[in-house]
Amino acid sequence: MIAFFYGSAAAICILFFICAIIKPPTFKHLVIAIAAVGYSMLYETFLGEYNGLYYYINPEKSLIYIIMSAILIYPVLEVIYSMFLPERLFPTLVYTAAWIALMLAFELASLYAGTVVLTGWRVIPWSIVTYIVTFIWINLLLRYMKKRGL
Repeated sequence: MIAFFYGSAAAICILFFICAIIKPPTFKHLVIAIAAVGYSMLYETFLGEYNGLYYYINPEKSLIYIIMSAILIYPVLEVIYSMFLPERLFPTLVYTAAWIALMLAFELASLYAGTVVLTGWRVIPWSIVTYIVTFIWINLLLRYMKKRGL
């Protein structure tokens, strides 16, 4: 379970560096990363730590892993998502649906590996709703920044 957590974080960071070579991140992506860290910290801490709906690795050290995932995993994935986000609506919907499927697969792998243990959370419907909300706010923030010339 710990190996899966650290392996996932390392693989995601390597993927980010490869993506950054293909398409260098801009100021917009830095803003997305900062917002994503805050969003992930609030979300994960509120639902996992305070409401006890799930925990990472073990209940006693879960907060440490929540903080690490809120810095090293979710924001990096959200920046990668935003770096290649299509402009037009239909391609954006298809792209986002593919990302939701990938995020669900990653979550299920995390559950299988024991990295995340559900104690009240349900993948269906709550994870799906969470991913939809996450990708909507990223889209809205990115489009707002583009509109403002950032």
